[in-house]
Amino acid sequence: MKQQKLRYLLSFMLFAALVQNASAQTTSVAVVRENEQVEFPDSVPAGNYSGIASLGGNYYAVVSDKSKTDGFFVFKMDFDQRSGQIKSVRNLGFRDAHKPNRDGEGIAYLPLRRTILISGEADNAIKEYNLDGTLTGKNVEVPAVFSKARPNYSLESLTFNETTGLLWTCSESTLYGDGSVATAVNKVRNRIRIQSFDSLMQAGKQYAYLMDAPEATTATDLYAMGVSEMTALDDGSLLVLEREFFTPPSRLGAFVSNKIYQVFPAQSTPVEADRPLSDDSPFMKKALLTKWHTYFSLLDFSIANYEGMCLGPKLPNGSQVIILLSDSQDQYGGVLKDWFKTIVVKKRTK
Repeated sequence: MKQQKLRYLLSFMLFAALVQNASAQTTSVAVVRENEQVEFPDSVPAGNYSGIASLGGNYYAVVSDKSKTDGFFVFKMDFDQRSGQIKSVRNLGFRDAHKPNRDGEGIAYLPLRRTILISGEADNAIKEYNLDGTLTGKNVEVPAVFSKARPNYSLESLTFNETTGLLWTCSESTLYGDGSVATAVNKVRNRIRIQSFDSLMQAGKQYAYLMDAPEATTATDLYAMGVSEMTALDDGSLLVLEREFFTPPSRLGAFVSNKIYQVFPAQSTPVEADRPLSDDSPFMKKALLTKWHTYFSLLDFSIANYEGMCLGPKLPNGSQVIILLSDSQDQYGGVLKDWFKTIVVKKRTK
């Protein structure tokens, strides 16, 4: 009996050590280089690109929230191996699902299944697609609480990490029942629900995330603030893109504020789906990775609404490229452009 208890104790201690070691391997990252945004008008047609996911090699799946039908594009992208800057982007065509567009926003690739997942804001669903663009008939089991999303503030983000085997999505803004939504004048901090799924697309743990307060101070009817994308890293952490898009009535002076934070689910306390979020909820601790602004003014036409983000290539020096792409709303007004941007990160040394 004593030997059995001893074996049990040793097994428990080994399990605890493995858990502690796994938690210790969760590392923060630091920015090595932030490259200037670039466009490729000769090879990338005007679009409404809202999500991007790596297919392996130099190939990426890209979703548009206003493509003529449901489905996704495939882009081929080449990078400078020293700076991580994008050298070229070429649109290889559209993979058609032959169904109406669902306001597709987020996209992820499942390598083992060789399928694509796309989150839609119109139907608040995450559906699976074959690589030819056709639907497989399978959906991700999204918890019912996300049906409380406000119009146009639903499942904007989608990311999958092959190393952890976890899929992630979140509400773009505060769900009905979880509090007020941020506006250009109220200084409310959006309360976001971040949801995990296992490799079988079954719902896992859910976490609460608190956005920063808005920077805008002037009332306007052209305003959007929320989490526009996430990217899952190999260590289990997430990069969260907070996006604030402010356009004054005069249009001049419009800006987009972008902030990327890193959060650590393994070090966070999950929340219950049926319990409203409040000031007392256990919000995830977040660490700012980088922030930048783009503008529309008489002298600055850099304004870019970044909605897509994913892992790019690893560079020869071991650093990791993060790719971002913007939604130009079909190059609205001849002002917005289909911008691409890369940020290069590496593990932070202690």
